[in-house]
Amino acid sequence: MMTTFGFTTPGMIDMAASCVGRPNWRQYAVREDERIIAVGRVFFNGLCADVFGGAPLPEGRGRGAQSALLTARARAALAAGCRWLVAETGAEGPHNTSLHNMLRAGLEPLYERLTWLWRE
Repeated sequence: MMTTFGFTTPGMIDMAASCVGRPNWRQYAVREDERIIAVGRVFFNGLCADVFGGAPLPEGRGRGAQSALLTARARAALAAGCRWLVAETGAEGPHNTSLHNMLRAGLEPLYERLTWLWRE
């Protein structure tokens, strides 16, 4: 995830790693042989599950890894008793593959908001 999103700041890496193994958090990976080529996370918060951190490496794109991760996380949310599944991605323009994967998985856009800017 850190490689795909370009997060190299130690604090960002620590923040991302801090949820591993914690209650209500699950991490998923798609492997090609022994190498992880895509990851995704889900956080269960009562009746709501937040899917995020979907990040394929460039060589893992266009091969269904993100769709498989969305499906796995949606099934996990259903099994955990969640009623809602939420996600965030950028708006369309010119083409947002993540958005298209989410739409294909059945998620519907509710609103747009400003994106955070990370500064070092």
